[in-house]
Amino acid sequence: LGSMNEEHRALELLPQFGRLVRDDEKQQDLVLYAADTPNSWKVGTLLEELRVPYDVVNVDIMSNQQKQPSYTAMNPNGRTPVLLDRSANPPFSVFESNAILLFLADKYASPLLPRDPEARSEVEQWLMWQISALGPMFGQCMYFKRIATTSVADIARLQFGIDRFHAECVRLVKILDARLANRDYICGPGRGVYTLADIACWGYAASFFWAGIDVEGLAALQRWLSRLGERPAVVAGARVPGVPILGATGVLFEDMRTDASIQDTLTTGARRAGRPFFNWDDMKALAGTQNVEVFAGQPEFQSRHGSSQPSSRGRPTTPPPVAWMVVGMLAGLVIGRNVWGAR
Repeated sequence: LGSMNEEHRALELLPQFGRLVRDDEKQQDLVLYAADTPNSWKVGTLLEELRVPYDVVNVDIMSNQQKQPSYTAMNPNGRTPVLLDRSANPPFSVFESNAILLFLADKYASPLLPRDPEARSEVEQWLMWQISALGPMFGQCMYFKRIATTSVADIARLQFGIDRFHAECVRLVKILDARLANRDYICGPGRGVYTLADIACWGYAASFFWAGIDVEGLAALQRWLSRLGERPAVVAGARVPGVPILGATGVLFEDMRTDASIQDTLTTGARRAGRPFFNWDDMKALAGTQNVEVFAGQPEFQSRHGSSQPSSRGRPTTPPPVAWMVVGMLAGLVIGRNVWGAR
C-alpha cells in the first residue's frame, strides 16, 4: 500500500496535520488509509478540524490495493477509507466513513457531534441520509456518465440508468437546498451550527460538476457550499491523500472541482468526440495515461462481464445489447463504489 511514485507532488498538497507515508513508515497514533474520493475527504476534514496529527497511506484503488488481505483485515468490505487507531492495544480499525466520523468525534469529545440526545440524533439522521442517499446516488450518476460510457459505443443503451440516477441526484440536492433555506448549516437551532452533517454532505454536494448536476437556482445550497469551502479544514480535507487516482500526472478531484480551465478541457474533449458527457477517457487524456484501463485489475467486473481485456477499440468488451441494462446496473453497484470508495 501507499505507492510513493507521486510523493514529491503529494507532499506539496497534504494538509497541515496529515503526513503522507508508506504503510511501513507510519508513526502517528492515527493512520488514515485513503483515496482521492469524497469519503476520504470527510475524514481528512474532521482530522483537520480536530487538529490531530495523523499519517496518511495512499490506497491505489485502480490496482485494487483495497482488496489485498492486509487491507481487508481492517475492512472486510474492501473499500476506502479506513482509520487505524494505534493508541489502542491491539490497534483498532474503523471502516465506513461516517462510522469513522462518529468514532473520532466521540474519541475527542468534539462539539461537532452534540452531546444532547436530540441534537445528536439530528446530526446522525443527516449522516444516515448522506450514506444512504446523497453519496450512493452521486456515485451511481458518476458511474453511468463517466465510466460506463467508456465501455459502449451507443450511449442510448445506458440512458435509463443515466436518467434514473441523474433525476435522483437532482431531487437530493433540492432537499439539501430546501433544508438550508434561511440556514447557514444543516443542523442545530436557528441558522444552525457546523457539525459532522456538514462535513459528511459537503464532498458529494460539492462534486456536482463531476456528477453532471446543475445547481443553478439552488441559492441556499450554493451559499452553503461556498461557506464551507472557505474553511481551512475543508480545503485541506479535500486534498487527502493528495495523490490523484490516475497517478502523478493525473488531476486531483478538488482541482477539477475548482479549476474552470480543467473543466473546459474535459468538456471540450467530450464535445470533440461527439459525446454528451466527459468520461474516464477524457480524464486519462488530461493525465496523459492512455494506457490505464478504468476496469483494469477489478475482478468483480471480470467475473460479471467476462474478460476485461481491451477490444480492438482499446476498451473492455461489452455484453450483448439485450443484457446491457442488467449488466450496467450491477456494474454500477460494484465498480462505481470502487472509484468513490466506501461509505
